Amino acid sequence: MVNPVFHKTEAGQEEIRTRARKLDHKLRALLLIVNGERDQSALLEQVGGMGVGQDAVDTLLSLGLIETSDLAAPASASPVGSAATASVPAADRTDAGAAAAAAEVAGGDGYRELYHFYTEVIGHHLGLRGYVLQVKVEKAATLVELAALRDTFGVALLKAKGDVTAHAIIGELDQLLAQHGVLGVVR
Repeated sequence: MVNPVFHKTEAGQEEIRTRARKLDHKLRALLLIVNGERDQSALLEQVGGMGVGQDAVDTLLSLGLIETSDLAAPASASPVGSAATASVPAADRTDAGAAAAAAEVAGGDGYRELYHFYTEVIGHHLGLRGYVLQVKVEKAATLVELAALRDTFGVALLKAKGDVTAHAIIGELDQLLAQHGVLGVVR
C-alpha cells in the first residue's frame, strides 16, 4: 500500500487512555490523530510542523499501536463540508477498525457515529489545536461521555472557525445527539 490508512490498535487506544509507555510528545501527537480515515501523507502533513516524519509512523507500527486499515485511502483529504459531514449522510459514513472495535464495547452504533463525528471535525477543523479535545474523545467510554463534550467542543470550534462554521457544526452534532437520545443530557 503506497499511502496507507492507519487506525489505532487496542494497544494504541489503551496508550491514549493510560500513557503507560510514556511516548514522547511527537509520537503521542501522531498516535492521537490516527483515526482510520486519513491516509499517511495527510497525517504526516498535519504533524509535519512538529518535525514528525516517517520514522514516527514506523515506530508506532513496530510498537503495535497502529496498523493499516482495510479501508482504501480517501480520494482526498479535503476538509469537511460547511458543517461537519453534511455532504455524507450519517448512515453512509465508513467506520474504521479501531474505533469500530471500541464502539462495540462502548455502546454500539451511536457511540461509533459520534466518535467519528468528533474525530473528523477535530482533524479537519481544529488540527493540533484540538489535541486536548481529541484526548477527551479518546477517553470517553460511553455515548453519554461523548455527548458531555458538546460544549467544550463548541467553544473550541468557535475560537478556531468563527460563529457561522461553529454553529453549523454544533447544529449537526445536536441532530446526532437527538437522534441517539442524548441531547437532553448535555443541555
